[in-house]
Amino acid sequence: MKFATIGHLLAEKNVEQFPESWIHGNLIVSPELNVHGIKGYITGLTLTARQMMELPRETVRKHILDAALFLQNELGVEVIQLGALTTSVTDGGVWVVKQKEYRGYVNHGDSYTAAVTCQATLKALKLFQKNPYDQVLAIIGAYGVIGEAVSKILVPQFQHSILIGRRQEKFKKLEENVKGDFETTVELKTKEADIIVTATSHPTALLRSEHLKKNAIVVDVSQPPNLSSVICKQRPDVCRIDGGLVDFPIKIIIPGMPVGKNFACISEVIMQALENERENHVGSIDLNHLRKTEKWAKKYGYTLNELTNFGKAL
Repeated sequence: MKFATIGHLLAEKNVEQFPESWIHGNLIVSPELNVHGIKGYITGLTLTARQMMELPRETVRKHILDAALFLQNELGVEVIQLGALTTSVTDGGVWVVKQKEYRGYVNHGDSYTAAVTCQATLKALKLFQKNPYDQVLAIIGAYGVIGEAVSKILVPQFQHSILIGRRQEKFKKLEENVKGDFETTVELKTKEADIIVTATSHPTALLRSEHLKKNAIVVDVSQPPNLSSVICKQRPDVCRIDGGLVDFPIKIIIPGMPVGKNFACISEVIMQALENERENHVGSIDLNHLRKTEKWAKKYGYTLNELTNFGKAL
């Protein structure tokens, strides 16, 4: 089962990281990869994160569909993984599944990403010898695809949680499915939180120094990151942790990716291809599938063995 990812540039200058041979019009395509005997490609749109969110949605969706059809028709790809904001602009991948021209399978990769984010959060607390039942948790983007799953798993384990999003009416479904002590708000009330999980579609760094409590822990799963390296330097008391990176024993060259690391979302589609699972994994995360991705990760060694900040071990 041949796989491919579809991501995008974080900023315009990122295109300089890729060899010219990778550039195919509006799409960046890696040479064919071989992972445990299955073949695939790392690809990305030449659109930046800001363009993904600011261009008309139908324009961005056309770019994504064109990429999916190229991968299907020209490279024989059978399952695609939607990376970063390509998930946000396609309703969690549901829109792509509905397009008749595309006959393959779609996986947003957010199930394993959510699992790894929860693992990183609890691992960080253990590192700093903190009990979650004594801590206040904030989740930014709480009703999004990743945020919803993380909320369901983590909120019951914390003293109190602050679930943050841009639209109050979107919280109704989340409130019905999350257990534990929590509040919902459209305000960025992160200053009250001991540990913050960010999972947003914001095109630039969202958190500033004044948003962070002293000695706060930030588990940042967003791409682009919601907490910049600049703020990390300004606030050495704050600990930022990559929420979506795992240790990856297979050598895959992805420009900008630390050696030995990979995004959990990319790992998920590779694992799906290895398992030859011919299903779509789009929209809200099925927690049963999330648990299954954790078992796959143990099987193939794509696990969270160490905490990192921008790819560097803490």
